[in-house]
Amino acid sequence: MSYVSLENSEPFLKCFEVIAEDKSCIVTDSVLYFSGKTGKGFITVAGVSTGIEVLAVNVSMLTDDLTFSFLPSPNAASSSYILSIEEISIPGRPENELSLSLSSPGDRTNSAVTITDAGYGKLVTCPKERIIRSLIVRVRKSSLEHLIHDFDAGTIGSILQSANKESSISWPITFKYRLLINDFMAEIVQHPFRELFTIRNISVLVEYLLQQFFVMDKLAAEGNYLSSQDTYNLSKVEQHLCVFYKKEFPGVEKLSRISAMSPTSLKTKFKKYYGDTLFGYYQKNKLEHARKLLDNKVPVKVVATEIGYSNPSHFTLAFKKEYGFSPWHYLNPH
Repeated sequence: MSYVSLENSEPFLKCFEVIAEDKSCIVTDSVLYFSGKTGKGFITVAGVSTGIEVLAVNVSMLTDDLTFSFLPSPNAASSSYILSIEEISIPGRPENELSLSLSSPGDRTNSAVTITDAGYGKLVTCPKERIIRSLIVRVRKSSLEHLIHDFDAGTIGSILQSANKESSISWPITFKYRLLINDFMAEIVQHPFRELFTIRNISVLVEYLLQQFFVMDKLAAEGNYLSSQDTYNLSKVEQHLCVFYKKEFPGVEKLSRISAMSPTSLKTKFKKYYGDTLFGYYQKNKLEHARKLLDNKVPVKVVATEIGYSNPSHFTLAFKKEYGFSPWHYLNPH
C-alpha cells in the first residue's frame, strides 16, 4: 500500500513527491502520469484561488492501494472543509451488469460524496484493481464564502458537529456528480485555460454538494434519516437507473426487487433521499446526457437515437418539458 500524509498547511502538490518516488511516475506541468507498470491514468492538482485546492484522481488498475491521509488540524486559524466525490467502479463488467462498485453498506472504498471537517482529518483510499475517479476539494471556510456568495460556511460546521463524532457526512453519488466528473476528467489535463475551467466546475460541484448536504440534514432533523442498509439499497436502484438510461424505464416492480423493498417503501424513500420520483430521476439523467451531446453539436435526431428514443418527436417533447425549449432551440438559440 502507498500512503501519502498531508498536513493542512501543506499544498496538494506535495503528494506528487511521495507517489512519484514510490510508483516511478512521470510529473509534468502539475500532472502526475502513471507509467503503466503500477497503474494507468493521472493525478493532477489545481489551485482555484487562495484557500481552495483541488486534487483530481483519474486512475485504474493500481497494483497497490493508494491512500491519502489528510491529517487532523485543530488550529482554528486554518479551519477547512474537505469536499469530495469518489467514484469507484469495477473494470470489465459486462454491459448487462451494473458497472459501478457496490460492495456492502458502509464500505469506505465505495462511491460516495462527502463533506468533512478537516480538523478531524480524513482518509481517502483508491483501491487496487479498480477504476477510480475522484475530486477532492480542500477549502477554507472564509474562501468557501467567497466562492458561494451569501453563504454562511459556519452552518456546515454546526451541522457536522451535531451529526456525529467524526464530523463527516457521506451519501451515495448521483448522476449530476458523474456527469461533472466526466467533463472534468476529459478536459482538465489539456484545457488551455485550466484555472478558469477548474473554477467553473468546482463552483458547480460545491453548489451540488451544499444543496444535497442540507437536504440530508433536513431529512435527519425530520426523523427521516435512513439506515446504511436503506441508503445502500436505494443506491443500487439509482445506479441501475443511471447505467441503463438508454433503455426503457424498468418499472417499479423490477426496481423494487433490486432494492429488496416494497414498491410503496421504495417510492417514498427514494423521493425523500433523491428529491424526485423514480421516473423523474431516470428522465432527468437521460435528458442531461442528451444535453451534453447537443453541447457537442450532435444532430437532434442522432441524439434522440443515442439516448434510446425511437421517435425523435417524443424526445423533443420530453426535452421541452424538462428545459422549457426544444432541442433545436438549444442548438440554435439565436
